[in-house]
Amino acid sequence: MTRPAVVRAATGMAGATAVSRLLGLVRVLVIAGVLGTTYLGNTFLAANSVSNVLFELLAAGALSAVLVPAFVSRLDAGDRAGAERLAGGLLGLALGGLAVVTLGGMLGAGLLARVLTSGAGDPGVVPAQRALATFLLVFFVPQVLCYAFGAVATAVLHARRRFVVTAVAPMANSVVMIISLFVFAAVAGSDPGLDLDVGARLLLVVAGSGGVLAFVGVLVVAVARSGFRLRPRWGARDPDVRALVGHSTWGLALNAAAGLILGAALVAGNGVAGGVVAYQVAYVFFLAPYAILAQPISTTVLPELTVEAETGHLAAFGNSVRWALGTTLRLVVPASVAMVVLARPAMEIVSFGAARDGGPELLAAGVASLGAGLAPYACFMLLARASYALGDSRTPALVAGAGAVLGVMVMFIGAAASEGAGLVVALGIGHSVAFTASTLALWVHVARRVGSSLVPADLAVILVGGAALALLGASAVRIFDPTGRLGSAAIVGVVGVVGVAGAAMLMRRARRGRPA
Repeated sequence: MTRPAVVRAATGMAGATAVSRLLGLVRVLVIAGVLGTTYLGNTFLAANSVSNVLFELLAAGALSAVLVPAFVSRLDAGDRAGAERLAGGLLGLALGGLAVVTLGGMLGAGLLARVLTSGAGDPGVVPAQRALATFLLVFFVPQVLCYAFGAVATAVLHARRRFVVTAVAPMANSVVMIISLFVFAAVAGSDPGLDLDVGARLLLVVAGSGGVLAFVGVLVVAVARSGFRLRPRWGARDPDVRALVGHSTWGLALNAAAGLILGAALVAGNGVAGGVVAYQVAYVFFLAPYAILAQPISTTVLPELTVEAETGHLAAFGNSVRWALGTTLRLVVPASVAMVVLARPAMEIVSFGAARDGGPELLAAGVASLGAGLAPYACFMLLARASYALGDSRTPALVAGAGAVLGVMVMFIGAAASEGAGLVVALGIGHSVAFTASTLALWVHVARRVGSSLVPADLAVILVGGAALALLGASAVRIFDPTGRLGSAAIVGVVGVVGVAGAAMLMRRARRGRPA
């Protein structure tokens, strides 16, 4: 793709992602509003996340880290049959392995439920929570097979330069879940507990697994409409498939680190009613600015980094990474400050229904503690791609694994020493510590490989400006001390206008500062 085409694709993807993430925010707020920051909410979200954790641990790296380049090389050469054979072989191999995991997970649903409920802060709710989790897991664990289809379909669509559909596909999940939960609210009432009848339980199943089916269905249909035949086949003896699986080992380890952090949060978060809900809702808020502001930068600069690395132009490579890091920080530091400073009034505005009872405090604790690590997370993802361009997938995986272990330790130690909103803060701080440590280590490694500093020229200005914005915003919130939705909306609106103006100035500066 040419540079203008890349920029157009990134802009289109960013716009579609913004709409999709907005609906995703509505989805998690509906979950919190209908199920509440309660042990019921904990149980639903934890059980529904198990398949995602299993997929991240066992297959996500193998089905995402290396597929796009492999498909691009074949499709650009006109070898669609070869790309279809490769995709089908890898998908069949993944489905075969994950089918065993699915069967084991369904048969061992009771054991999984024990793990998820092991950290319950109220022992009295454990039997009912465990029974509901066991029921839901039987239906939720098979989602891992759907994720395999979705990952391969996404790689095919990206290789065919169809980015928008992959960005909007999650909207199908959100729509199904929102509708299902509103029906659940009508059936189960405004204050549902853990002891639900079969009809209410099945509505939760439709909300979880029905949403995943809709999301993956959009991707599979888009692949079919593009003329690409995605048919699973057994590819264990295919040398190309085996080569891809071998190359994906370190990508698998990198994704497993993310799965480890999420899994730890699901267990530790159950130490307080609504802890898992608060963390999951906050995580969606956390990912939104990353996906809209930072991910398009790393996506569009990666081809350029690859060419510069392959041709040995390490000075140009260093300049590109330095520019990308500076641009990323200019955009995400203000967003990070906003998440930390405005978390409480913002959650006061969006919380409703069952989430109003103590929910804003828990949700704000998650948003603020995760938001503190937004910049390190965005930089790590960029530096990981820079490492891939240098032909090194091993170092990011090792660094991410070490950071994940550190983050999990912080989570459990902090959760054991905290209660209420403090426990949720410990979960977010653990995530932020993990990626801060990983980013610093990978930053040093890439700089050594390139042989030059990767520190943006205006890093000090960015950090000082962010600190000043944080001080002013925190002072405004403290002085005006907004109460209720109206006061919270006023302070968020004022600070938001200032933030948007600052972001616009930063974006213009980023465009002017781009090296040729």
